[in-house]
Formats: sequence, C-alpha cells, structure tokens
Amino acid sequence: METVTATLRPDLAEAHERTWVAISSAGTWWSASERRALAKAAISAMWSAVSEPSPALSGAPEAALRAAARLGSGRPHVTREWYEDVRDRIGALPYVELVGLVAVAAAASSLRRTLGLPDRELSTDDERGPSRIPSPELADAKWNWVPVAAPADKTAAVVQALTAVPGTFDELWSLADAQYIPDAEMVDPKWTRGTLSRVDMELLATRVSFSRECHY
Repeated sequence: METVTATLRPDLAEAHERTWVAISSAGTWWSASERRALAKAAISAMWSAVSEPSPALSGAPEAALRAAARLGSGRPHVTREWYEDVRDRIGALPYVELVGLVAVAAAASSLRRTLGLPDRELSTDDERGPSRIPSPELADAKWNWVPVAAPADKTAAVVQALTAVPGTFDELWSLADAQYIPDAEMVDPKWTRGTLSRVDMELLATRVSFSRECHY
C-alpha cells in the first residue's frame, strides 16, 4: 500500500514550528529546562492517561510536574480546590504559564500523532532562566480562577484566561490563529478559512469537548 504523507498548510506548519521552539525555550516564570520537563510530563500523561508524572522525569519542581501530568491526562477533573492548592505551591502566574504550556504542547503532540509522526525531540539549545518580565495590571475575573490583565472581561473568559502572562498568551494565539480561528475573527460567526465553515468548526469542537468531558 502506498504511504501517503500529509501536507500541512504553510501557515499551520510555521505555527507548529514556532510552538516547538517556544516549548523548548525559557518563559516568563519557568526556565527553558523546566518548560521542557513540564511539556514532557504533560505529553506523556496525555497519551498514557496516567495522571502522575513518570518517576524518571525531573528538571522542574515536583508540584509543577504533578500539575502538568494531571492537566495533560485530563483526569481527575481540575477543581478550584486543586487549583488553589497548586497555586499556593508554585504561584498563580507560574500556574498560568503552565496551563498555556500544556495547552500548546498537547495540540502540537496531537497533530503529530494524528498524522502518524513520532513525537518531536525538544531542543536543548536554550538553557536560559525565566525572564520574570513584570505582569500588566491584574484583576480578579468573574469567570476565571486565575488573575487576568485588567480590566477583567466578564464574558470572554477563555480569551482572557492567560493574559496575566503575556508571553504565554501570545504563544497560545500564535498557534490558535492558524489551527483554529484568528483572535480578531472570533466575533464573526460567518468566518471561514475556506475548508470548514465556522459552524463546522464549532460543531467539531463541541463534540470533541463533550467526548473529553470538557464542560465549558
């Protein structure tokens, strides 16, 4: 049987390349080596469905590795009590960055596995520490547990969820703009990329979310 090699749209391929570079690089609150360890914990848990990090994994605080594995596996469910416990152990802003890191790592790994490709090795070229760039003015949001950039949005909770760490917010939307819908087009129900309509995309997203017990 002839082997068919999947071809990605150029903008999507470029977005995923940026994502793998970002995963391997220093962030705002986590060093490059810590981010790689956290990404590995999340990816491993996602495919093994085991919510505990592998004993062989190191390179980041145990509480963060455990949080990455739980977020990656999707079980047990994340509760506010659990979030607050993790926040108290690692800090609210490092937690925000961790959530964004797990989200892009899961998306990047899922694409490769879906296409029958092996997981990509994370580059070890970057050994920098976290930048600790100051956050913008923060506020408590109605629809988020985490702090967000002020003023707190009362409706678009998903869009504003990672704004307390701008670098993480940018990493997520760099991928989402190509893989899902550009941020600026979110308000247009008739937007299309030319393959799936907005309605098609939201139907698929809803079914996948339901199957994974994501009840947002």
